[in-house]
Amino acid sequence: MEYRVKNHRRSGATYLAWISSLPPRLLVFPLVIVFQLAAAALGGIGFVLGNSPAAMIGGAFLWLVWFAGLFLVAFKAADRLLQRTITWLAPVSLGIFVALMVLGSGEVSLFASGFKIIGQSKLIDGFHRGFSYNDATALTHQAVDHLLEGKNPYANENIVTALLEHNGASDRTTPRREGQFALVFPYPTPSQLDKVWQEAIQNHDTPPPELETRMNYPAGAFELPAPFIWAGLKDLRWIYLIFAVLGIAVTTWLCPSRLRLGFLGVVAISLAFWNSVASGETGSLAFPFMLLAWVLARKQPYASAVFMGVAVSIKQTAWFLAPFYLILLLRSIGFKRTLLAASVVSGVFLATNIPFIVEDPAVWISSMGAPMSQNFFPLGVGIISIVTTGLVTIQNPVPFTIIEVAVFAGGIAWYYFNCRRYPHAGPILAFLPLFFAWRSLWSYFFYVDIIVLAAALIDEYGADPAWKNGRSTSSPVL
Repeated sequence: MEYRVKNHRRSGATYLAWISSLPPRLLVFPLVIVFQLAAAALGGIGFVLGNSPAAMIGGAFLWLVWFAGLFLVAFKAADRLLQRTITWLAPVSLGIFVALMVLGSGEVSLFASGFKIIGQSKLIDGFHRGFSYNDATALTHQAVDHLLEGKNPYANENIVTALLEHNGASDRTTPRREGQFALVFPYPTPSQLDKVWQEAIQNHDTPPPELETRMNYPAGAFELPAPFIWAGLKDLRWIYLIFAVLGIAVTTWLCPSRLRLGFLGVVAISLAFWNSVASGETGSLAFPFMLLAWVLARKQPYASAVFMGVAVSIKQTAWFLAPFYLILLLRSIGFKRTLLAASVVSGVFLATNIPFIVEDPAVWISSMGAPMSQNFFPLGVGIISIVTTGLVTIQNPVPFTIIEVAVFAGGIAWYYFNCRRYPHAGPILAFLPLFFAWRSLWSYFFYVDIIVLAAALIDEYGADPAWKNGRSTSSPVL
């Protein structure tokens, strides 16, 4: 017994010594993850409990802290500033890692048990429903089916039949301020949503005006999963997981060898990311392509451009990253090569979407523009919380759109002049404007931190022989 205790102590000391040898910015990342999880949890709790002001506003504040933490990870000078904190930062990071691994294991067990636990509560029930197809996932799956049947996915979508096929319910829909909801604000109650849903079920061939029913994403969103569905894989979430794991595997291989284990560790405890994949968030499919596009931008610009082309062909959130991506290329490889890379991005986007543009341009354009043009209710985890909680009554999205555009334009201008000094601030600045939008869903942000961290590790440590060649002498034996 005494030998075992000593051996465990020695093992713990070895792990702590190895962790202390890692870059301080990598050690900050577990703290960033904690703020992300706390922000997402508060926002989710607030929504499930009827837009609780304390929870929603608290969650919005924590999202801002998360963004601030990401800026710290993105700035190379942070290593020098944080060096003095290693004595306490290393054990804290190790403790967070262990705690989040235990929490993740608990989530997996809860998921495997079908959420059948003693003392079922409203929160647990809401958590359970979160791990099922939402309307976007259901519509994407329906679009895949229509593509395989030879139909135009943009002209044949039906949110009612799509959700019924995947056991969806009224709270997995996106309501619009139309019909019975025209005078409702700031958001329909569960009973109001259920009433419209029950009526829609009775006449499911005609989707009600109160519910969004368009396929709002570029064609890559359903073209990429199509071969997997055709081959017999019937759940989009598994397809999203396959692409996410492949993207992370390639990125890990690109990392300096002494940092690969650390990178994998922090990705493993990024529970918000894995939860998004498990819940079928459509951004999960775009994530690995944005990740590879950004980390390869300066070393393999044309391969990177292909990945960015695929990303912008999957979901519009990638469009926010595109200007910063092009600035990074411009500042790194020059105008002519950037122009060629931009042509590759555009070519991939057109290749995936041109059949549907040619077949029915009006339908395709209206589908792509629906997220901006439809009369949606305010929703999200950003400053819109002051409206959704009833603290402020603003029924027009224009003020939020103006702030969003101003932050986006300011970010582009700042990045253009500071790109060489702070290259990996780009993804943060790209998605920060969505925090100020009329609709600022947490699913817009969940993958930004991994992109920033991976790019910093690969670009800033990959050329350093001290990190690039071989393991650290204090690396634990696994």
